[in-house]
Amino acid sequence: MKEFEGKKLLLLGGVKTACAIVEKAREMGAYVAVADYNTDSPAKMIADEAVLMDATDVPAIVAWCRENRIDGVTTGFIDILMPVVYEVCRELGLPYYATPKMLSMSLDKNDFKETCGQYGIPVPKTYVVGSEIPQEAYGSIRYPVFVKPLDASGSRGAGACYDRGELEAQFEEALGYSPTNTAVVEDYITGREFLLDYVGVDGEFRLLSMFDRYMSSDRSTAINYSNVCLCPAEQIGRYYEDMDPKIRKMFKDLGFTDGLIFLQGHTDGERITFYEMGCRLGGSFFELEQAVLGLNPVEMTVRCALTGKMLDSIDRISPRSADFPKVAMVANYLLKGEDATVAKIEGVDDVKKLDAFAALIQQRDVGCHIQKDRTVDKPILSFFMTADDRESAKETLAFMNDRIQVTDAYGRSLLSEKYDPKDL
Repeated sequence: MKEFEGKKLLLLGGVKTACAIVEKAREMGAYVAVADYNTDSPAKMIADEAVLMDATDVPAIVAWCRENRIDGVTTGFIDILMPVVYEVCRELGLPYYATPKMLSMSLDKNDFKETCGQYGIPVPKTYVVGSEIPQEAYGSIRYPVFVKPLDASGSRGAGACYDRGELEAQFEEALGYSPTNTAVVEDYITGREFLLDYVGVDGEFRLLSMFDRYMSSDRSTAINYSNVCLCPAEQIGRYYEDMDPKIRKMFKDLGFTDGLIFLQGHTDGERITFYEMGCRLGGSFFELEQAVLGLNPVEMTVRCALTGKMLDSIDRISPRSADFPKVAMVANYLLKGEDATVAKIEGVDDVKKLDAFAALIQQRDVGCHIQKDRTVDKPILSFFMTADDRESAKETLAFMNDRIQVTDAYGRSLLSEKYDPKDL
């Protein structure tokens, strides 16, 4: 008998990435329903049941869950749905790991920074938090600065500014993405960007992975998709020594007990600075954590929704888990963003034949039309690969770059700049 045979899980939000949750939950034996207001959400196409419902309507969701005897409710990758899951689970008495403080730090960047400051965890200096930039603030601002919405997700409306004109334009764009019409202006921290995952069980948290993010020269860091990610991060030793104890103490003091928490930041090789936190899937590269460590955050998320625990014991995660015994690599192939229709995708089967291949997420297919807009992230292929060492990872990436091609009907490449393996 499978672990969750006879259990029913409701997943809010049927986006493409949520398909992994549906697949894993069904593999574990659960019956999976997916709810949102779209009739053709990707995750609905593979679920046991598709529910046409506003995924933010708490009373309607609660009523539906009671009527259908749902055993657990979760969401995977959508920040605005986390408070909804919290309220639904509270009404129904179902487990959900996120606490109000965890949600606040994930959704309110100012709360995250203020809380980190109380624990000596470095964050960028903030100049402005509000719906306008006071004239007196311009005198204290030192460029470059980074502007972002206070309470939006997915790097939308965020960007670096090098003078007053860029600042004012970016600030207005950031306000457009903020539900509360509030933006933040802070120091722009340069250096290698990193992304890391913590897992909590019974009040103890351990670092699961730490990936460095690499961007091609034509892209900034204010984006969801890097061109390449590598684990273990170059600064993993320094992180374990300097930051890990402070982060875990903060989580414990704040009463976080279970769940998945990701953090993003920069390091210049000496100083580590954090700028964001999330308490959902999205930080994790679960395909690679599964391939290298045998631990899968998607599986943990499903288990926690149905039992309240990510794992039976935190000791399943090594105290030095993020110092991977192999190199794990994510290679994202991204579209330029011009008006075009994908006519051909080449090289995928060649990459899948490699021993290094672990998984692939294909976000777009042949025939899809790309419209030119202000969305900076237009991924089409995300490959998850492993290698014995960094040099082998570079060789794998060079092979992939040579094989992967995405073109229109006239044979013109639709891909943005590929990352040069020599720069890893």
